[in-house]
Amino acid sequence: MTLHIDEPRPRDAVEIDGALLTTNRYICKVDDGSVFAYVERGSEFFRASDHQLWATEREDLLVSARSGTALAQRRGKVYFDLETDTPIYYERAV
Repeated sequence: MTLHIDEPRPRDAVEIDGALLTTNRYICKVDDGSVFAYVERGSEFFRASDHQLWATEREDLLVSARSGTALAQRRGKVYFDLETDTPIYYERAV
């Protein structure tokens, strides 16, 4: 998406590392609140750092797109580490 100077910025757009995203689902790190990943379509999460497919959501699990390994379990809007049960990400909607 290219915006020209005279065009208004979309209301729901968020800029991440120079890319203008218009998704409404983000995963943020619990420790610092930074956006870690975003949903571009369906249940596929892309890393904000490089915009590569990172994980998919299957039922209440966040699953690695590369290995198929479960990364975290979702309860409500929070994703918990499977081994320690500590919150590692939370979902934020714009």
